[in-house]
Amino acid sequence: MKVFVVDNGTTLMEKLKNLIPGDESVVCFDSFDDEEAEKADLIVLSGSSIGPLLGNEEKYQKEIDFIKNTDKPIIGICFGYELIVHAFGGTLKKLEEHELGEVEIKVRKDEKLFSGKKSFTAFENHRWGTGTLPEVFDVLATSNHGPEAIAHREKDIYGFQYHPENHPEEHFADEVFLNLFKRIESGS
Repeated sequence: MKVFVVDNGTTLMEKLKNLIPGDESVVCFDSFDDEEAEKADLIVLSGSSIGPLLGNEEKYQKEIDFIKNTDKPIIGICFGYELIVHAFGGTLKKLEEHELGEVEIKVRKDEKLFSGKKSFTAFENHRWGTGTLPEVFDVLATSNHGPEAIAHREKDIYGFQYHPENHPEEHFADEVFLNLFKRIESGS
């Protein structure tokens, strides 16, 4: 499977690349090319450490337009999740505190994706969360901070607010990512 990874300024790119099985190519968000992205089987949108989306939408406009208009499968992680929410008309809110560290995730829907688990621990590192979720998305998992995993009802577009690539040896979150990867690869 050919995976197109958009680096939105993550500090975890090597960990993310290690998590992705298959052939990936990485491009920085400011060099994003939708024609190249369309050649891939899957697009992964990374997290970011360079600033918030709100107030900087013009920097990410190519990605936002692509997210809205493509039929390609997409997985967004943290900032990538926020791009997806924003692209489909949802809102983001600045959190009262920077969420950093382990978080307990409760599965709400699609137990198969989560290997039958009802809850698991994941790693978070973000300052923004979901204000309102676009109506075309289902919440698959939550924490005390709000939605943690979402899925578009009609397209293969998924978002994780947490970081499945960080501390995979300690958390179940990487297995969820790989389950999703296998689902997209098999087309089911």
